[in-house]
Amino acid sequence: MSLATMLTSFTAPKSTPEAEVVKALEGQIAAWNKGDLETAMTYYWNSPEMLWVNKHGIEKGYQQVLEMFRQDFADSSKMGVYTYEPLHIEQVSPEAVYFVFRWSIDLDGKQLMGGLSSQLWKKKDSRWVVTSEHAS
Repeated sequence: MSLATMLTSFTAPKSTPEAEVVKALEGQIAAWNKGDLETAMTYYWNSPEMLWVNKHGIEKGYQQVLEMFRQDFADSSKMGVYTYEPLHIEQVSPEAVYFVFRWSIDLDGKQLMGGLSSQLWKKKDSRWVVTSEHAS
């Protein structure tokens, strides 16, 4: 078999939805760790239907969640360093991925906050975004 035949018959593995979601989460975390809240928030679905759940209750709507984060992290130096450990990921439909992970935000060598998060990622306008998150 010639080199040209080998190259044309070779097909690179396709990216899976799970891999695309992991890449998106890592993009969000990279923005967070740079102190760029606005870019980090672009990984959430910009819709009044976006849902955020935590131990205090729920927030519904992208704008409400953005304002909550702006209030909690008005000073980017207070955002800390975000890390995560994946625990479970599965594609639940052609356009949806469920992702569970342990997370931590550390500031000055101490844990500022952390816990578990379950996110529902959906493909909207050709990109993966979080449409619902439960963080505790």
